Amino acid sequence: MPSKDHFHSVVATLQPVIHGIGEDRLDAPTPCTEWTVRDLADHFLGTSEAMRRAGADEARDPDDPWGTAGGHLTPTWRVDLSAQLTGLADAWAREEAWQGEVDGTPKQGMGDMAYVEVMLHGWDLARGSGQDVAFDPDAVAQARAVMEQIGRMGRDGGAFGALVDVGDDASDWDVVLAEAGRDPQWRTG
Repeated sequence: MPSKDHFHSVVATLQPVIHGIGEDRLDAPTPCTEWTVRDLADHFLGTSEAMRRAGADEARDPDDPWGTAGGHLTPTWRVDLSAQLTGLADAWAREEAWQGEVDGTPKQGMGDMAYVEVMLHGWDLARGSGQDVAFDPDAVAQARAVMEQIGRMGRDGGAFGALVDVGDDASDWDVVLAEAGRDPQWRTG
């Protein structure tokens, strides 16, 4: 099944993670070494809204088209992120969302990138806040297929860290994480 068929299950899996992040965990480190849980939640709020707009064929913020400028975290950030991810899944579940281009980028690739970003940053938030998350195996298999196509490009472009060696017998999810430069064994201190 294509990524669009898994978006809602991935988002549903992340809802308890988002709402389970305690205030005491906001300054904890994450697998994204330059970001705390607070920083990552702020980033995720911005990029998920930008990706939602791209999938919904809505205009993006001209001053911050990819949502990376920051300043998105409010006291209701958990509710906001939960709603934005649901909206992102709704937008990309539509067949027409995958047609055409945005800024010269094929929407197929953009949708796949949004899909793995939601999974990766969801895992990052879970690990940084001391939680675990387990996605549906079919959703993970699709993420692996996507990462095998875009992992190198993402690493070369600075979107992902360096490839992590996980061995030939690694699980699909460990391969997804490794392709994105994340150590599957990473845990908060």
